[in-house]
Amino acid sequence: MPAPSHRWWSSACCAVASLALAGFSAAPAAAAPAARAAAGQIAAGTPDRSNVGATHSPELLSQFADASTAAPMTGTGQMAPAVTPSAAIAGAEQGVDVASYQHPPTSQYPNGAPINWSQVAGSGIGFAGVKATEGAYYENPFALTDLAQAQAAGLSVVAYVFAIPNGNGSSSNPATQADYLLNYLGSYRTTVPIMLDIEYNPYSGGRCYGLKGAPMVKWVSAFDAEIQAKTGRLPIIYTPPSWWNYCTGSSTAFGQIPLWVPYITTSGSPARPAGWANWAIWQYSGTGTVSGISDPGQIDLDQANPAVLSLLDPGNRQQAAGAPVGLQIHQGIPAPGQTLSFTATGLPPGLSISPAGYITGWLNHTGTYAVKVSASDGAGATGSVSFSWTVTAAPNQGPVGPVRFDVAGRCLNDAGNSSANGTRVDIWTCNGSASQRWTIAADQTVRIHGKCLSVSGSAKVNGSKAVLETCSGYASQRWVPGSGAQLVNGTAGKCLGGSASGTNGAQAWIASCNGKANQKWTLPAGPVVSQIPGMCVDDKSDSTTNGNPVVIWSCDGHAAQKWTAEPDGTVRLAGKCLNIAGTASGAGVNLYSCNGSAAQQWQLGADGAGQWLKNPQSGLCLSDPSDTAASGAQLVIGACSASDPGTAWRVQ
Repeated sequence: MPAPSHRWWSSACCAVASLALAGFSAAPAAAAPAARAAAGQIAAGTPDRSNVGATHSPELLSQFADASTAAPMTGTGQMAPAVTPSAAIAGAEQGVDVASYQHPPTSQYPNGAPINWSQVAGSGIGFAGVKATEGAYYENPFALTDLAQAQAAGLSVVAYVFAIPNGNGSSSNPATQADYLLNYLGSYRTTVPIMLDIEYNPYSGGRCYGLKGAPMVKWVSAFDAEIQAKTGRLPIIYTPPSWWNYCTGSSTAFGQIPLWVPYITTSGSPARPAGWANWAIWQYSGTGTVSGISDPGQIDLDQANPAVLSLLDPGNRQQAAGAPVGLQIHQGIPAPGQTLSFTATGLPPGLSISPAGYITGWLNHTGTYAVKVSASDGAGATGSVSFSWTVTAAPNQGPVGPVRFDVAGRCLNDAGNSSANGTRVDIWTCNGSASQRWTIAADQTVRIHGKCLSVSGSAKVNGSKAVLETCSGYASQRWVPGSGAQLVNGTAGKCLGGSASGTNGAQAWIASCNGKANQKWTLPAGPVVSQIPGMCVDDKSDSTTNGNPVVIWSCDGHAAQKWTAEPDGTVRLAGKCLNIAGTASGAGVNLYSCNGSAAQQWQLGADGAGQWLKNPQSGLCLSDPSDTAASGAQLVIGACSASDPGTAWRVQ
């Protein structure tokens, strides 16, 4: 599957923890900027707001404005001469940060001039921050258009809220302010996570909004938690170092969250607030000019750090065994002209990561795994992120019914209809009783009465007996459908078999796979599940007309997704066979009357990690050519690739 094309972040991370207290070197209060364009929509009953049209607080903006002409000031986080664009990090991805003030009224546009985002992109800008809301009372009327047009011009985009933690006329609840922003954005989702702008108070109530220390940390934590709950991603934090250290008590609890830092310095790197080892984005000027934006000398200029890959933690993950995985770790900004290359250690068994940072596979074994993903851009820049991945036991659900033995009308049988550990598993005349109602779970276990089909003592030698045991998640309880309707044991690599004569009561066993009838089984009808999460092979429109297309569709358990892999090599649904319309790559797959032809023969991969359905006549595999979760896409045959989720399937 191709990696996503956007240049930077798609997920975010981490929990919040400890508190500390520290001092602050006070700076003189700054005057509010002169009123310019109409500010936008402010909720009824809200006191007048002078800051809503600005990107940041008057105090912060005045530091950037004064620094362009004034001598440096002393004290941590205080002013120094502004960095000019030519002094920025060479080749770094450049960005801008805009609000409604960047839409000044003109004679042609009395309500505010638009930004020409194509010109912005053409001037070398690669990303844009757009102020969308302030508190829970103001919506920037230009924000949605700016976000959409900037993204259409090829920029990465991020929407942000200017937080007002003490309410000051709006609700002070952090979840309310988070939801206010998300409701304004509606269904639109930015390419970069939401940004929380938390900084100097532009109104009354004190620089820290009356929430200095632990209360401020609690507010930020609650805002982050609400954004994560609603979007799956924690927000980026934009904050000045001096304000953060003073108002949070130098909290180090957020250091793994990407930092967008405004700081004025002549050096090649900004100061950072407590807790952050590196910065992801640096606002180095507030007095820039960018082609396409009608606000010369008033534009925030930013750059992304090429020396920090800024891998965003996808968060500690928890999924059930048997689940397909398609997780893109596509974070960071490589040095100019370089390409990121990803590696990982500690992945759960069954998963692998591509050089492009795409983690795929099937979760095969329960447990908690310490995962570390590392990236390098080939120019000396490296980064890593660590998180846990917990694989829980698969639920006791899936296709239910007899496991038919390809000899003498026999079925796999729970001797004595017992759930006791060690109960022997044998073959018996198919009779539809409870002792023959097996569940094929998503983790490829075969279950009855809540217990799992196992190999006695997890033995690997030929003749080892089949028994029931408590489901443990071990490979000795996994049974992978193989070519010719075989069931291959996950530990032994050998096939489940039974008496060649079909003798009732003969205990089942494992032995070297030989393709004979006494090692062939037909599982209950069930889905053919794609490695693209949530997708299954589907009979389009539930039709059994010859030539009806076979498509990929969201797994929903209806009759058009209940397939059986038969001992004769066919894969069937509703009495028809999975059929190829030709032998060339890209030929469509459809349903057709079973006729014994080579066009209806399928071999199942049996390695359990990159399973496939291969048509021997063409040498090609069942494939979703677009590798997307788009319901209704026609399935075809294409090149077999264990690393391509579009050709990886599980029969269950």
